[in-house]
Amino acid sequence: MLTEKIERSKEIIAAALEQAKGAMVTFSGGKDSLVLLHLIRTVQGGKIALPVLNIDTGVKFPEIYRFIDKMQRLWGFNLVRENNIGAIPPEEIGRDQVQCCYRLKTVPLKRALEKYRVSHLFTAIRRDEHPARAGEDYISPREDHIRVQPLLHFTREDIWAYIRLHHLPYCSLYDRGYVSLGCRPCTSPAGPGEAERSGRAPAKEIAMPDLRQLGYF
Repeated sequence: MLTEKIERSKEIIAAALEQAKGAMVTFSGGKDSLVLLHLIRTVQGGKIALPVLNIDTGVKFPEIYRFIDKMQRLWGFNLVRENNIGAIPPEEIGRDQVQCCYRLKTVPLKRALEKYRVSHLFTAIRRDEHPARAGEDYISPREDHIRVQPLLHFTREDIWAYIRLHHLPYCSLYDRGYVSLGCRPCTSPAGPGEAERSGRAPAKEIAMPDLRQLGYF
């Protein structure tokens, strides 16, 4: 039942916030991180008191940038943008997806963790989204921080049910056939009945375990 799943996520969030000396939550502009933000907002009494981190690769869809800014205005959170733009020449972006993701996403993520002295990082990954995430735990200690992953037990259907239940706005790309949102060079719409991440670059999906070892979500 969705109700039980929601309560479980709220319990995980509340317990982690109580222990955290420096918490931060990631927000990509996608459906999953939207639900996580709303859950944190609910737990914190209608506000988001911790910084909201967006990793800006410089090649996201314009619709994603607009949606992130819209939610910042609507919910009034402290939006922190980190980037490593320029680390890869524009003509080479997307050619080597592993190096591209590492330099444009993981490097600025690690920089933000250090800069803001983050003890607990909330992320919106789900176990059913990718095999590399299937064995994750709600509380996942890393070398220099703790990952808090309250949505692991949610399914894709749960996410959309939650969005409908709370009448949440969402990025317009989902209404145009996109199922999982990434960077423009490596993301395309998915066909009917295709897997959730079928629109992502195949090389990156295959290399997901290696990327996660490097610090990716």
